[in-house]
Amino acid sequence: MVTIIHAYLKNHSLFSVFNDFEIKEICELINYKTVKKDEIIYSHKQVIDRIYFLNHGRIKIANCIEKNVEVVSEILKEGDIFGELTLKASPNIQCEFAQALSDDAMIFSFGLKDFENILKKNPGIVINYSQMVAEKLKIINGKYCDLVFKDVRSRVLNFFMLHAQYEGKWTGNKAEIDMFCTHQDIANFTASRRQTVSTIIRDLVNEKKIIYKGRSKLIIPDIKKLHA
Repeated sequence: MVTIIHAYLKNHSLFSVFNDFEIKEICELINYKTVKKDEIIYSHKQVIDRIYFLNHGRIKIANCIEKNVEVVSEILKEGDIFGELTLKASPNIQCEFAQALSDDAMIFSFGLKDFENILKKNPGIVINYSQMVAEKLKIINGKYCDLVFKDVRSRVLNFFMLHAQYEGKWTGNKAEIDMFCTHQDIANFTASRRQTVSTIIRDLVNEKKIIYKGRSKLIIPDIKKLHA
């Protein structure tokens, strides 16, 4: 397992400024965990006191608004960071939680103090970390602008556009995406009803703007025509 963690850190853009000896030291501070699909990494009732790195799989970050009602803010992929990004333990008044969307999601995490000490060791990693956080904020800001100014169909289209941008395997204008989200997840991401999302997706399939291959593979034949 140490070899896997070492290789992950060495190849991660955030830790690329460290040499092998420094990475070996960092490995000793890491907590490693593998979670199954639907497993909760931290709950909406829990203080968030760690910073997490997703090595493998997909995870959603959501807020519990009330019983059985949630709003999904992010769908995370390999290399993404989540948890308490301010590096100050949060009482979690926003009721945020993290949940695995795929089987065998692999997660590494640091205690906040340990990670803060790592940042202090090299100014380069501080810049890398700031850029990663800024990118996350840009995506989330765009999402909430969509919620305010766009209708449900446009929000669903933007969900697929965003997924294609960050998850797609491209051939020209064609994108093939591994889908880990259910219609309910998409509804929670777009602040919509599941039935409405299912109707929109059915219309997009009939319009041949998206193609489902089974439940876990989606193809956008021409990204330029998706919004047309």
